[in-house]
Amino acid sequence: MARRNRKPQRRSPLWTRLCLIIGIVLTLGSGSAYAGTVVLSNRLDHAVQQRDLLGDGSAHRSRTVTGPLDILLAGSDLRSSWKRTGELPRADTIMWLHVSASLDRAYLLSIPRDLEVHIPADARTGKGDSTTKINAAFPYGMRDVDDTTGGMRLLTTTVQQVTGAHFGLAALADWDGFKDITSELGGVRLCVDKTFVSRQPGLPREKFTAGCHHYDATRALQLVRQRYAYADSDYGRQRMQQQYLRQILTRATSTGVLTNPVKLNRLLDATSRALTMDLNGYRLADLALALRRLTPAKVVGLQIAHRTLPDGNESLVQPVDDQLFAALRDDTIGRYLARHPTLVSHGPGAGD
Repeated sequence: MARRNRKPQRRSPLWTRLCLIIGIVLTLGSGSAYAGTVVLSNRLDHAVQQRDLLGDGSAHRSRTVTGPLDILLAGSDLRSSWKRTGELPRADTIMWLHVSASLDRAYLLSIPRDLEVHIPADARTGKGDSTTKINAAFPYGMRDVDDTTGGMRLLTTTVQQVTGAHFGLAALADWDGFKDITSELGGVRLCVDKTFVSRQPGLPREKFTAGCHHYDATRALQLVRQRYAYADSDYGRQRMQQQYLRQILTRATSTGVLTNPVKLNRLLDATSRALTMDLNGYRLADLALALRRLTPAKVVGLQIAHRTLPDGNESLVQPVDDQLFAALRDDTIGRYLARHPTLVSHGPGAGD
């Protein structure tokens, strides 16, 4: 019988809130730079580390890119400090990226880290089979601090169980590389709707001014990590994460990075340090070409309609219904959002 675990979970450092999705930058943005050369094709295919994150063992099977595509994205702090302390990182940023059958539109759903779910038992670690926050699935699947593949596999199983989705690709990213990539792109332009001073634990007290401003890598990451600045807390941070992703895509596709061999090479090097992907038999170069019509403006951010549970300071939430999940699975999400426009993440810079 499943045991119910309501103990407060230790929160990992706040920069784990970032979802490092630079592999998606390459697939969404590289079509314009895909010159058909063998050198670029091979370089792109080896730009990221590849592991069997989905746990289906199909990485060696060759696949042709057809839509729709469902991609699980997770961000965690994989720094060496975890190895010194022996503590296991949590996947505090989890996103479902659905690419339409036409391969020219995408929907990015942020899954709340406080979502209360049942995490299946993991035969390898003996952990799980409990009801708690979804971000606990990652450490429950790890035997030690090096076993990020195991963590991602249990997270995948958990998210698929909750949403009914079947993910064909997966990406796991860490913070250090994210900062390097942002630096390579020369920073990003981010927008906030009010002036505030940071109250986020572990971050310096800095003032962020209302409006749209260009931020270097350090300031951008500080802004994206903010949670207490928003009335709806983590949901405000999710919107900022989605805005950040759109801006990363915009910078990569509009500043000559992908058509400049030197800049592209540096970006690929930074990506290789930051990202691990399960391409599940796809070639990254083929994905880039297939998604060449998918521009940043066609990536729609989504949020889950939810209710907060009366669980003290745990702030557990549950989805109100699962129709959003069904619409993503069935690739009818465009029609569904026409009837439920409030599920689209809106905010400063959302249309940039």
